[in-house]
Amino acid sequence: MSKTKVNYDKKSDILYIVLKTGPEEYAEEVSPYVTVEYDKHDKPIGIEIFKASQVLGSKFESRKAPRSSQISQSI
Repeated sequence: MSKTKVNYDKKSDILYIVLKTGPEEYAEEVSPYVTVEYDKHDKPIGIEIFKASQVLGSKFESRKAPRSSQISQSI
């Protein structure tokens, strides 16, 4: 089981999900306000969601995580 780290910056309204650590080789915008970052092996290492409260809707507004939190997830 791997730990996925989720960070939310309320002031910037950006949600960042760290899938694994390591240097970013490139990033790709996969939809408006959503960017996936990749390593040199073309594996995703992180997901950035800009305007998170708008993109994720009212459910996100009512369930906002603390400024920085960790969740466990199998990857």
